[in-house]
Amino acid sequence: MKEEKSDRQVWLRFFLLFGSFSVLYFFVFYFCNKMLNHTNDALFFLTPNSAYWVYYSCSLIYGLATWGVYVSIKNGIQKKSFREFKVDVLLVLRLAAIPLFITLPFLYLSFTNAIVMTEEEFIYGTFWSLSTDHYTWEDVTKVEIDYSIPIESNPNRSSFNGRYILHFKDGRKFDVWQNTLEGETTEVQEIDAFLQTKNIPFFVRHVPSEDTINKYFSGNADFIRDLFSR
Repeated sequence: MKEEKSDRQVWLRFFLLFGSFSVLYFFVFYFCNKMLNHTNDALFFLTPNSAYWVYYSCSLIYGLATWGVYVSIKNGIQKKSFREFKVDVLLVLRLAAIPLFITLPFLYLSFTNAIVMTEEEFIYGTFWSLSTDHYTWEDVTKVEIDYSIPIESNPNRSSFNGRYILHFKDGRKFDVWQNTLEGETTEVQEIDAFLQTKNIPFFVRHVPSEDTINKYFSGNADFIRDLFSR
């Protein structure tokens, strides 16, 4: 019974340490992305899901390797043997070398995989491209405004899915509203106020009824009315 309890404690310590190292690496990768893409003055910043998947995977690999080094250091200190510490660390590094090396090009691609909107330009970095596309606001042909309300089994759980789509001259388009957290309108409102100064034409595809606006919006209903009346 004591042995079983001891095994559980060992596994618990492993998952706590391994999980802590992995979470730390994930946030390091995420903030490296933000720093490399100069987002301090950004009106909008998005890390695409493709980059997040790389961060998840690499965090697990780096977290496991760090846990191995941590255990090697701990054993070396307990046994007061630098030689044993050195042997254990070298073994961990040899085992982790190939996985760590494989992650490097994917990490580079994920660091450049970002969408940034500033007052000067719109920056679009796709995952598999080594180059980043830069658009001026003159490259935006129109802003398309639309919405949808998915049919839910429970009407009380239905949601208003707004669309605020930027169309570019090369055919690319990007939905700002869909890519804000939980469809939050505050950020969309700030972006809209800026884009209205750029003389970009707006096109409204569908206009929600007054009942729909009152149902889904309370504090910012006036913004929604103005937006869909363009």
